[in-house]
Amino acid sequence: MVSNGRNFYPAVVRDKLGRIRDPHVAPINALADEIADRYGLSHGVVPYVDPDLGGVDARALVLLDNPSTKAEAGTGSGLLSLDNDDRTARNCREMYAKHGIDWRDVVHWNVCPFPTENTKNGGSYASERARGAQWTRRLVALLPHLEIVLPLGAHARDGWRRADVRRSGLHDFADCKVPHCSNRGLNQNGGRVEFERAVVDLARMLRVAVRV
Repeated sequence: MVSNGRNFYPAVVRDKLGRIRDPHVAPINALADEIADRYGLSHGVVPYVDPDLGGVDARALVLLDNPSTKAEAGTGSGLLSLDNDDRTARNCREMYAKHGIDWRDVVHWNVCPFPTENTKNGGSYASERARGAQWTRRLVALLPHLEIVLPLGAHARDGWRRADVRRSGLHDFADCKVPHCSNRGLNQNGGRVEFERAVVDLARMLRVAVRV
């Protein structure tokens, strides 16, 4: 039986939303509100970073494409969260648990942080990823301890390249073709193996890297 993500439970979501202005996530979640304002969206439509993640203290940035229905406010938790009640979050949190990745070492973000025009849970358009690049650059500027960037899926890799972040000592997986962690991505030929290999590498780097 597939277990629910913890955000299936309203009390868990209320608790997390009550902590989205905690110091380690407040700057990122203020950026989410700024993005919403830029596009005339209500606050929360651009999902907030889960306060159980590392926020500005994160050493690794994991990039996906665009908000899922389980992340957007109204249809889901309103959080970029490993506790979301969907397969993408479940696949990621289970792999992190398997290989000992501490949630406080990572932060998740979308190369298109705003809702996209495609069908729900569909891929973004190139023009949307181009618009999202400025927000990825803004996010990276908020992460002083960032050492590693792991884009999951072709659209996340494209969005990361479009951001054209230049930062000394930053390791990224942009050339590794790691699949998106949805079931669709992992069920591609060799997808699960490639995803796990990347998470193993991420765990190893986090263990050996020294915080600056």
